[in-house]
Amino acid sequence: MRYDPPLHKTQGLLPIIGALGLLVAFPFFFEGTYFRHVMILAFVFAIVATSWDLSLGYGGLFNFAHVALFAVGIYTYAILAKTLGLSPWLAIPAGGLVASIVALLIAFPVLRLDGIYVILVTIAFTQLIYLIIVSWSDVTGGTSGMVTLPTLKIGDYRLTKDGRIGYYFVGLVLLVANIGFLYALTRSRLGRSIVALRDNKYYAIARGVSEARTRALTLMCSAIFTGMAGAFYAAYLRVASPDAFGMGFLTILLSIMLVGGTGTIWGPVIAAFAISVLTEWLSGFGAWQNIIIAVAIILVVVFYPGGLWAALQEIRELADTIRTRILLALRRRERPAREALTTATERSVKTRHGAISVADNGAVDKPALLFVHGNSACKEAFHKQFKAFSETHRVIAFDLPGHGMSDNADPETAYNIAAYAEVGEEVLASLDVTDVSIFGWSLGGYVALELAARENVKVNAVALAGTPPLNKVPDDFGRGYNPDGHLVLASKQYFSRHEARDYADNATAPISEESAFLHRNLGRTDGRARVYALTKLGVVDWPRQMRMLAEGKFPFAIFNGSDDPFLNHAYIARLKFGNLWRGAPQDIQGGKHAPFFNKPDEFNLALFAFLESNTAVDQKTTDAPR
Repeated sequence: MRYDPPLHKTQGLLPIIGALGLLVAFPFFFEGTYFRHVMILAFVFAIVATSWDLSLGYGGLFNFAHVALFAVGIYTYAILAKTLGLSPWLAIPAGGLVASIVALLIAFPVLRLDGIYVILVTIAFTQLIYLIIVSWSDVTGGTSGMVTLPTLKIGDYRLTKDGRIGYYFVGLVLLVANIGFLYALTRSRLGRSIVALRDNKYYAIARGVSEARTRALTLMCSAIFTGMAGAFYAAYLRVASPDAFGMGFLTILLSIMLVGGTGTIWGPVIAAFAISVLTEWLSGFGAWQNIIIAVAIILVVVFYPGGLWAALQEIRELADTIRTRILLALRRRERPAREALTTATERSVKTRHGAISVADNGAVDKPALLFVHGNSACKEAFHKQFKAFSETHRVIAFDLPGHGMSDNADPETAYNIAAYAEVGEEVLASLDVTDVSIFGWSLGGYVALELAARENVKVNAVALAGTPPLNKVPDDFGRGYNPDGHLVLASKQYFSRHEARDYADNATAPISEESAFLHRNLGRTDGRARVYALTKLGVVDWPRQMRMLAEGKFPFAIFNGSDDPFLNHAYIARLKFGNLWRGAPQDIQGGKHAPFFNKPDEFNLALFAFLESNTAVDQKTTDAPR
């Protein structure tokens, strides 16, 4: 199941446009040649480091011949443009082509190797290329290298003029093209194969991924823009020197990758600019320059092993947490409107996972009916059920931690199904409810089943919607759902405006005056709750739930929308449990993922019939809700 929206529908679009705008404007505000020189070097380092990260970070290949590929690009430009007289503009892409061919040659001896052996072979290959260039002195200049290489020109205009602004924009175009290439590649079939081999080699091979082909293509793809960057570097400095094979380049590029964060595209780009600027800013400190830079790199690697990209993600997460808390504080003032919507009293209950907002119609003399909402929703989603069942039941609903009007909580302990069930127990205990019937929607369905399986509260009956119960773990986690890209959003921490609209449209209903509050509530949800609810699935005792359903310990019903886009309806139709109402799941036509909201009359009648057939309800209060 994949979710690969176009860039303009993601949160990355605006930051990219903003960063690109700043880079385009930079040379017009900083006209000095020195400032532009620093940025041009940063472009080159960013291209080489991100390309290296494709094989090292994404592919897990410890390829230490990458600097040699950069040098191959340098010498390809020098030989073609100076010795053979080829147009410098053609020599730059030729540098990428030759580097990719050399990368293929490097790939052959490492196709079946791993770990330290790949490092040793690639280092040996680097030395081999170095020796060839040095010994081929008639062509390459040997240890002296090649100087006064042809510069880039457009007609009679040399790009070295006007403070090297021409070279600045060529370098920027190369960087943008490189990022676009890597962005598309990592989201392609080949990109998924590269990551699969890194994460679980033998499983990937068993699924049909060719290790030899994928590794060869990984090295070749990582070499294309590396070679082009080397050729551009040679055109810019007009020198081809064997110093490119030295430890200096290797150290800089490896530092950029580690500081930026491996397995990312943007981390090495950010680190390339940071280290380039820091290096030049500290140039006046003499011997202390390298010491300060080394200490800064060590501090980043020690305290942020994921690099600057991980640090930025922590900052982003903190900012988003603050945002949701501010929204929570502001919306708590809207309590009268929420109470009017549900016709129930809202209260706050202190639990081990923070303050939980509870809606309760207060009918203490009637059977308790608890509603548990789904991912990124809120208790007010059941406002139609509060009104429909108020005469026959004590209707209760609460906001899960990090949702609605409940506090944000510790994601490690509170944002998982088992913790949500604990919260449900504490809420019921605070209301003096000892036995209850439960309806759970989507994620809330698993919470309902877990609450029942724990047996700390007497559960009279359980009904679900949008929740495929499991027959086998872990196989059924995937079988119960339709491989729809929008389902992946259920575990995504941050939503763009388009993603929020798409998710809310599919999870509840397209935006309208009636559903606007649910769309609005989506932004209030702590995004960490979506991530941790999925990653913490292992803390749930799933076999206990399955035994409970198989043994038919209580009446059980399934009410799904016939057109629920998230569910595998064929899987659900095959479910057979010990006490399944009417012996099969019940479909509600046109109910989509939230039949209680989209088709409330049909849903309420079905739920009422289920509860009436399985619970002892006083006949004086059993008029079916309308």
